[in-house]
Amino acid sequence: MLFSKDVEEILPVNEAPSNTKRMLRLMPHLLLPSALLITFLTTTAIGADVEYINNGRGAVPVYLPSNYDGSKPLPLIFSLHGYTDNGPGVESYFNLSQQVDSKEFLYCVPQGTTDLSGAPFWNGTDACCDIFNTNVDDSGYLRELIEIIQAEYSVDEFSIHFTGISNGGFMSYRMACEHADLVASIAPLAGVTFLDLADCSPSEPVHVLHIHGTADSTIEYDGGCFFFSCYPGAEESALTWTDYNGCDLVGEDGGPAFNLDWDVGGNETTSTIYEQNCNQNATVELWTMTGSEHVPRFRRNSDGPEQNLFAPLISDWLLNHRKPEPFQCDADLNDDGVIDTDDLLAMLSAWGSNDPAADLDENNIVNIKDLLILLGDFGKVC
Repeated sequence: MLFSKDVEEILPVNEAPSNTKRMLRLMPHLLLPSALLITFLTTTAIGADVEYINNGRGAVPVYLPSNYDGSKPLPLIFSLHGYTDNGPGVESYFNLSQQVDSKEFLYCVPQGTTDLSGAPFWNGTDACCDIFNTNVDDSGYLRELIEIIQAEYSVDEFSIHFTGISNGGFMSYRMACEHADLVASIAPLAGVTFLDLADCSPSEPVHVLHIHGTADSTIEYDGGCFFFSCYPGAEESALTWTDYNGCDLVGEDGGPAFNLDWDVGGNETTSTIYEQNCNQNATVELWTMTGSEHVPRFRRNSDGPEQNLFAPLISDWLLNHRKPEPFQCDADLNDDGVIDTDDLLAMLSAWGSNDPAADLDENNIVNIKDLLILLGDFGKVC
C-alpha cells in the first residue's frame, strides 16, 4: 500500500496560478492511499460481480453480490476518494468490496473530475477541494449516479449511504446537506462539514459517523484553514449535525476503545454518540482516533484485503443506520394527519360493523383487534 506524498510532486508550486500557490503549500498531504490499478472484467477474485454505468463522465464500477438476481431491494454504498487519488485507490484502501457478498449490498466507487494540476478531486465544501474554482457539479453528478443505479438495479430506497476519506469525506457531507431525501447515512474519514451553517440545509435527518485522528496534520482534528478557506474540526462537525438532526447536545460514551489503526499502538479509537431526542431517531457518532494521522493504517503489510479493520465496521454501521420507512396511518380514520381521540370515537361508532375504514385488520368486523391496533398507534403523526 502506498501512502501520501506532497501535492507539490504533482504540481510544483512555482508553476501554479498565483492565487493557488499558497493554498497548495498549505495542503501538503492530500494525495491519499493509492495502489496498483486492477482491471475488473466480470467477476472479481472475491466473488462479487462488477458492472459499469456511465452518465457522461466515464465508466463507474458497481459491485453486486455474486447471487444478485434483482428479486429484493439491496442497500447501496458509495466510496469517495481523496484529493489526487482515484476510485481504484480508495477501494484498495477501504476494501469494502470484500463485504459485498456476505452483507448483500450494492457498492459504487466513482471518480471525480481532474483539475488543472491533473489531480482528481471532488467539489465538496468551500474548503475542499475545488482549488481552481471550476464549480463542477459533483453533487448533481453523484445524485444522477444514485438515480441510474435505482433504475438499473433493485435498490433499497431507505438504505443509501456514503463514505469517503479526506476530500471524499467533505463530499460525503455535501451529499448529506443537499440530498438528505436520498442519503440515509454517511461515514466521513478525515473530512469535515461546512463551516458556515447557512451553507448546509438538510431537508431531513441524516445519520452521521465522523471518524478522525487527533494527530491529523492535513485536515486538523480541531479545524483549520487552507489560505482563506477554513473548515471546522471533528467535534464541531459532529455537534453541527447533532443540531441539524434536532438531537440534544449531550454525548454518551459509545463503549470500550478499539483498534482501528495499526500505526498506533493499542486501542486508540473511542466513540461518542449523540442520539437523545433526535428527529426520526437519527444518530450522530464521533470516532476519535487518538494519535492517528490523516491516513490511518487499516491493514498491516502482511494482511490481505479481507483483514482490513475499517471495512467490516463501517459497512455494518452504515447498513444499520437506515432511513425510517414511512409510517402507515391506517388508524387515522378521519385523515387529519394524527391518530387521536377523534379516530377512537370514529372506531367506536363503527363497532361491530364491517366498515372498511375502521376494520384495520381486514377481518370483516370492527372489534377489539382493531381497537388494539389503533391504541398501539395512538398519538402518532402521519
